[in-house]
Amino acid sequence: MKTVLQIIFVIVLSLTLVYTGHHYLSVNSEEFITDHDLKLELVAEGFNSPISMGFLGQNDLLVLEKEGKVQRVIDNKILPYPLLDITSIINSAGERGLLGIAISEGNGSDNDNIYNKDFDIYLLYTEKTHNSEFVNNYCSPENCKSNDWVVNSLYKYKFKNDKLVNPELLLRTPVDKNSSLFHIGGVITVGPDNNVYVTAGDGNICVSPEDCENVLKDGGLRSQTANFENGIRPSGSGGILSVNVNGKITNYDNILGYDYPLNLYYAYGIRNSFGIDFDPLTGYLWDTENGPAFGDEINLVKPGFNSGWAKKQGVWSIINSSQLAVDPPPGIERGYHFLDDPQIANAYERFVNFNGKGKYSDPELTWNYPVGVTSIEFFNSGKLGEEYKNDLFIGTFNDGLIYNFDLNNDRTQLVLNGELQDKVAETNEQLQDAIFGKNMDSITDLETGPDGYLYVLSIGEGKVWRIVPADKVNS
Repeated sequence: MKTVLQIIFVIVLSLTLVYTGHHYLSVNSEEFITDHDLKLELVAEGFNSPISMGFLGQNDLLVLEKEGKVQRVIDNKILPYPLLDITSIINSAGERGLLGIAISEGNGSDNDNIYNKDFDIYLLYTEKTHNSEFVNNYCSPENCKSNDWVVNSLYKYKFKNDKLVNPELLLRTPVDKNSSLFHIGGVITVGPDNNVYVTAGDGNICVSPEDCENVLKDGGLRSQTANFENGIRPSGSGGILSVNVNGKITNYDNILGYDYPLNLYYAYGIRNSFGIDFDPLTGYLWDTENGPAFGDEINLVKPGFNSGWAKKQGVWSIINSSQLAVDPPPGIERGYHFLDDPQIANAYERFVNFNGKGKYSDPELTWNYPVGVTSIEFFNSGKLGEEYKNDLFIGTFNDGLIYNFDLNNDRTQLVLNGELQDKVAETNEQLQDAIFGKNMDSITDLETGPDGYLYVLSIGEGKVWRIVPADKVNS
C-alpha cells in the first residue's frame, strides 16, 4: 500500500508536469544544421559522459552516464537525484561502462498516466563480478588494466514509483580478449518481434602493426565469429545477439546453430558497433560498424549476416597488419589500395559460414577514412517535413556530424549518386550533400522523441539537443 507521502509526491510531480512551462534554449542553428528551415534547441546540459538515452514520455527523458548513473530529465531539467546509481558495480574503464538502454511498455499500461505505466527498462553494462565462470582467462587483471573481473550484463528493470527496481538478468557474456578495454559494443534495442538486440564488439584493438599481427593470426585467441575457422568457439563477442524479453533464446536459435552461445547470434563478423535500429516500414535491422584506419560501415543486417571482420572491412580484404593500425606507416595507404589484384585479395577472406547458415554481404556504405560512426536512427515522423519522414540518420563521434540518407523503393539500399554509386566514400567532400548536422562534438545517440522531433546526445558536450522547425514557437 502506498504511503501518504508517496501519494502526495506523485500528485505534486504530476501537477508540475501539467502546469510547469518548459522552454528550450535556441542556439546559433546555422553553425549546426544545414537545413535553414530547421533549428537546434538545447534540451538539457551538465551530463557526465552521456552515452545513450530513451524516453518515458513527452518531456520525460532518461540519459545514461557511462560511469553508472541513469539521469532523468523532466521539462528540460535534470532531477536532483539519479533514477538509478550503480557506479559501485560498474567498470567504466575505456569503452566499458553503463552503455545501452531500451524502453518498452509491459502489460497493463495506462496510456493516459505515465506514473501508472508498466515500463520495462533494459540496461546493458560492464559489471564487476567475482564469478570466474563468466570471465575470459586471457583477460588478466594486468592486461585489462584493472583488478576487477568483468562481464557484459543485460538486465530488465521495472519502472515503479519513480524508481528502477527488480533487476532481472537476461544475458551475460564474457568481456573478451586481452585488450578488452575497447570494442565492447553495448547498444541495445527492442525489435518489432519484442526481442532484445545487443551489439557486442570483438573485444580486441590494435594500434601498431606489431600488435595487429595477432588480429590476423589464424586460430590462437581469435574467434570463429571473427571468421577464423580454427579460432575459439563463439563466446558472445563480435556480433549482434538476441534474446527475448524474459531472457530466453529467441525464435532465431537456428540461424547459425543450436549450441549455446552460438544460438544467441543474429549476426557476426562485426568489429565494433555503436548503432542498431529497425526500419519501421520493413522491419529490417540496420547497423553501423567502426573500422580501423578505414572501413566504417552502414549495413543492412538480415538474419545470419556476416559483416566480414577480421578478414574483410568495408569492401576490402584484410591482408596486411599495417592496414589495421590507427596510424599506418608512411607510404601505406588504406582500403583497396593495399592490393590491386582482387583474386589475391579474395583468397585472404576465407569466411566462416557455420555450415552455410552465415552469409557475407558488402556494406551499403563504406568510408575509406575513419569517421567514428555511432548512432543510427530511422526517423519515423513527419514533424521536420515530409522529405525527412522515415529517412535514415547517422551520427559520428570524430567530427560530431549527422548524415541524412534516403532509401530506395524496397528500402534495402541507400540512395547514392555520382561518385558514391560504388557505395564507397573516398573523401569527405563526396558526402557533403548528405551532411544534415555538424559541430556537435562526439555524438553518441540519436532518437526520435514522442513529440516527433529528432534528439541528439553529445558525450563531448554533455548535452541533449532537439531539432525542430525554425518557425516553431519556443515553448
